[in-house]
Amino acid sequence: MENKLNITKEDFGTEQKIILEGRLDANWAGHLDDYLINLVREGSYNFIVDMREVNYLSSAGIRILVSQYKKIKQLGGLFVLEALSPAVSEVLNMVGMLKILTEGTPAQIPVEKEQSRSLEINGYRFSKKIVSDKPMKLSAEGNPGAVMESGFTSDSNIKIRFTADKFALGLGAIGDGFDDCKKRYGEFLALGDALVYKPADGSRLPDYALKSGRMEPEINALYMLQARGAFANRITFEPLEVNASVTLTGLITGLIQIGGPGDFVFLIIAESEGLVGVSLSTPPVEGRKLFEFPGLRENVNFTTEPAYPRMLTTSLGFYIHDPSDELKMFLKPAGQDSSGFMHTHTAIFPYQALPRNEAAPGELIMHLFESSIVQDVMHLINDTRDISGTGESSFRQGIVWTAKLG
Repeated sequence: MENKLNITKEDFGTEQKIILEGRLDANWAGHLDDYLINLVREGSYNFIVDMREVNYLSSAGIRILVSQYKKIKQLGGLFVLEALSPAVSEVLNMVGMLKILTEGTPAQIPVEKEQSRSLEINGYRFSKKIVSDKPMKLSAEGNPGAVMESGFTSDSNIKIRFTADKFALGLGAIGDGFDDCKKRYGEFLALGDALVYKPADGSRLPDYALKSGRMEPEINALYMLQARGAFANRITFEPLEVNASVTLTGLITGLIQIGGPGDFVFLIIAESEGLVGVSLSTPPVEGRKLFEFPGLRENVNFTTEPAYPRMLTTSLGFYIHDPSDELKMFLKPAGQDSSGFMHTHTAIFPYQALPRNEAAPGELIMHLFESSIVQDVMHLINDTRDISGTGESSFRQGIVWTAKLG
């Protein structure tokens, strides 16, 4: 047999059988590790690894197998070895890992049949679990129209503290009132016990605040949309074909079809294909003409092409089918193929695989902020200009929590 490792794959429903042939040594262990990591990024979480044709297993190979076992288990998946060759069986038995790596069953998410639903929509499988039947309460504060004339003053500042049941987006800053924040107001997301915003003062990275003990995150908001309560539905979306993606409006269409009509708030944690959005680089105060030439390019950051591919995004949005005139100020048309209105902000993180069996978003969001550095915050847009338009944001796969708005 050649001094190499051959890897082949067979699909069996929700499980994938990985067939190894050759040497799993230091030279090839990294190759197997990369292969499995890519499968997880594509949405696979259940692996059965056939070892019958592996004629050599080194300490480096064992380390990769144990590492993948731990990672997949933390994600709520399955990683188990089967049909071990005598050489592999002997080595694993000697290091005390034979039983751990050869016994296992897929981690199951307990879902009552009447509380779950699955649909295939435009090349994606949407699966919904109902966790509550209560709507979230919608509120709107401030005057977003003042952005155009930079007409916000100290009277516009709304200081609000966030708790685990509050989710909001708008323009704001972390600080001590209007005078302290007036050079930094930018796009923000409030995600329960986590708050993040992009200062409009040229800062490279967003700033954020997390709940710690009795300290709760607090924002000075110029305007905001807020939903209060608990999310009612947990919806996963995953492609039926490798390397597929879905636009934000396509995702909203899927959420409406599986969740039913009506106004709703949504929270998405998903891998991006590319993001299209804007953020302020100059705060909208003191009468500055942010959106007039020639200062527009210096005052507003536009994505000139879809940005941040293969990153992990946390997006909060509001979809309103027929908003009142007052509420319409906070929203933009959802898209050419949609009659609804929407407003969505997103925070961007380096990619990492997330557990599939976490029912509530709170722990996942706190984990993201505590384990990685948020890269950017932006207001997602649908750029439909005929020639120079960059389209809209798209995603590969992820989880969405939704709730009707009351």
